[in-house]
Amino acid sequence: MIHLDTNLIIGVIDASDLHHPAARRVLSGPGPFAASAVAWMEFASVPLPSLALEAARHLLTAGIVPFGEEAALLAGQLFYETGASRRTRLDTMIAATAILAGAELATVNAEDFRPFVPHGLKLFDFR
Repeated sequence: MIHLDTNLIIGVIDASDLHHPAARRVLSGPGPFAASAVAWMEFASVPLPSLALEAARHLLTAGIVPFGEEAALLAGQLFYETGASRRTRLDTMIAATAILAGAELATVNAEDFRPFVPHGLKLFDFR
């Protein structure tokens, strides 16, 4: 399973987005595709036409993975152990969700997520 980071969810539905080519490369991969509820929240934080939401949701054949108690505890641990900043707090939540799901995370911001690799995060290489 491959979890999509927010930037790739946006890139999937917006052909004019800088990350559209990367999103197309990821989607040509093995799948299935999912996203954490945190990444989905970031995606939905801007006004979107209902067709864009529906199209993005349709591509996430493995669903939107909830962020629950276990993910919250792991995200807190990741935040502490990696010295994460407030700017990357949501990244710890996205990483924790992917780790617990046993999924690879596809993102164009791999450097932001690299500190979580020693803690079990697998980054999906689509370059």
